Amino acid sequence: MKLNIAGAGAIGLLLGAGFADAGFDVRMLTRSPEQAALLRQEGITVERSGEKKVFQVEATAAPGEWSNAELTILAMKSYDLAGFLETAGGRLASSPLLFVQNGVAHLTMAESLPNPSSAFASVEHGAMKTGQTAVRHTGTGPLRIAPGKGDGAILRELALADTASFPVRLEEDAFRLLFSKALKNAIINPVTAIFGVRNGEIAESAELGRLAGMLHAELSGAFPDVADGVSLESVFDLCRRTAGNESSMLADIKSGRRTESDAILGGLIEEAARRGCRLPLLSGIAEMTAFLERRESDG
Repeated sequence: MKLNIAGAGAIGLLLGAGFADAGFDVRMLTRSPEQAALLRQEGITVERSGEKKVFQVEATAAPGEWSNAELTILAMKSYDLAGFLETAGGRLASSPLLFVQNGVAHLTMAESLPNPSSAFASVEHGAMKTGQTAVRHTGTGPLRIAPGKGDGAILRELALADTASFPVRLEEDAFRLLFSKALKNAIINPVTAIFGVRNGEIAESAELGRLAGMLHAELSGAFPDVADGVSLESVFDLCRRTAGNESSMLADIKSGRRTESDAILGGLIEEAARRGCRLPLLSGIAEMTAFLERRESDG
């Protein structure tokens, strides 16, 4: 099965290696020709528990070479998604799409696309990009996939990639999958980013734990249909399992990059408003995150 994986950051590289290891024909779609050339020459190097392994993939940055894949996995940041689809034009119109973005905004975007089918994924792996072709696997968690529109048969083929180090799980409800992940992200990402701490501190610090509890209570009130499966203890458990990790939002702020706050926090705030609910604490947290993002990018 031939897969396009669009986006060669930490998650894109990890997914490319995982599916290549399972025997899929992987083609990485990169932003720069230089990265594509390196991937063709060197493959993807995954470092896991101090050991390194290389996986061979195809790679291209030329949109004319993006067609003829049985599935395209969209693994770029949420704010790069619209631009990529515009660049792709009609070249991917016949390809089923798998969205692997944080947040919930892409649920609406997917409905407007002409592609015959779409699906959504939540990534619970920890990954850190260490070079143009290299990624460090810092934590193992399932790749959870749920169908959106169209035939979901192709997802069963993806599930064949399931291994102990690259677990793949099929889910039934895309809305619940994405909102469950978004609720966890809306607590962990901004708190770690604002206070400059790794994930484990939320579970270890009494003060940050209470703040996490306040956010969880507010989100649970707005999203009771999802929050029943996202307990506060499950948030703390995720923090413990990824204790040494930097959240993506903290890493982005430290590097002066744009964060996914709009997709993660903004998407929840907008959906809550549609439900007639206000999220004053999360809205304040979002403003603090925006200030830090602007200050670091200007500095």
